[in-house]
Amino acid sequence: MHDTDMAGILYFPRIYRFAHDALEDFLEAEGYNFDYIFKKNNFVFVIAHSEANYIVPLHVGDQLEIQLSVESIGTSSFTFHYNIYRITPENKELAGNAKTVHVTLDTDRKKIPIPDKFKIHLKKYFLDEI
Repeated sequence: MHDTDMAGILYFPRIYRFAHDALEDFLEAEGYNFDYIFKKNNFVFVIAHSEANYIVPLHVGDQLEIQLSVESIGTSSFTFHYNIYRITPENKELAGNAKTVHVTLDTDRKKIPIPDKFKIHLKKYFLDEI
């Protein structure tokens, strides 16, 4: 019941769970996980900003597809963009999107440049148009 409101529509913060799941899938596909990044690579990235847009309501039982892309890469920050689609037998409909801005920190929680090795992985998902 925590996933929907009284009208049976997806509860608004759940879009961030979908985004986070897509982020974890990205990390796994690139050979990372949060524990590995922090312990083996001595950095972590934290969310500095997030936003979401809700285009059409999502309901219990809807089939979803989440597409992650990298919107921008700065010196110590990067932005993920997530498109959330509702999949039906007839079509694929954009239901919403989200954005998360991440800042890279070292093990002392001080801002650092994005490590070059990690930046290579980010660039694979960079899209000129979102």
